[in-house]
Amino acid sequence: MTMPENSIPVDNTPPKPEPKPQPAAPPRRQSVCERLRPAAHVVLVVVGLALTVLGFVQFTDTFEEARAYRATPVCAPAAKPSDDCVTLESGRVTEKSEEPSSDSTDYVLTVARETAPTGRYNVGKAFYRDVDTGTVVDLKILKGKVFELSYHGHRSRPPYAPYLAIAEFSGLIAVGLVMIATGTVGDIEYLVGMALGYAAGITIATGIGSIFLITIQWPLIVTLSVAVVFWLIAAVITYTSFEEF
Repeated sequence: MTMPENSIPVDNTPPKPEPKPQPAAPPRRQSVCERLRPAAHVVLVVVGLALTVLGFVQFTDTFEEARAYRATPVCAPAAKPSDDCVTLESGRVTEKSEEPSSDSTDYVLTVARETAPTGRYNVGKAFYRDVDTGTVVDLKILKGKVFELSYHGHRSRPPYAPYLAIAEFSGLIAVGLVMIATGTVGDIEYLVGMALGYAAGITIATGIGSIFLITIQWPLIVTLSVAVVFWLIAAVITYTSFEEF
């Protein structure tokens, strides 16, 4: 049978059955670590803040102790050995030496004490020139340490720096800062090694800066302001480094 030229063929192929809808996959259960991660960040930040505050409190206490150390009065004649006061003693210069440093010269006197081992003390240039080997100088002693050397109007005070206390609060401040930075950045587990390195570096830097601030004895408000500014700079650098890592 011949179909007309203008006819349209009819497709008698049966339609394909529609695919059955697949059941939705059950939501993936979060692991314990994933559920605890937000809480871990919060804990790190809170503990870091607490350590930082504690470190600054100890820094302030050490600063005030150094100030009190310098203001301690001379012992009265009837003072007891346990009294917190300065005792007077004489010492004899046994050696003089000029020691060049990076940008200046240190003038050092070796002094033999009456009741303690010989010590070496930095003095000013004029002080150094006015004494000779065998010269007797006056010493002020506080808590077993030479607090001041003097001779004919010259005075020299060895720097007072309680290194153990400085190391302690420097570590607290550094660890606290690193914990805060780690807690505000994701992927805590990948930052452990980097955090340890930063904590060590910040501890050293904080200790050096603290020795300077405690020794120079600016007013407390100025000292704290300088310390906080440098802490903020270190915090920004640490956070930026952690975020880029």
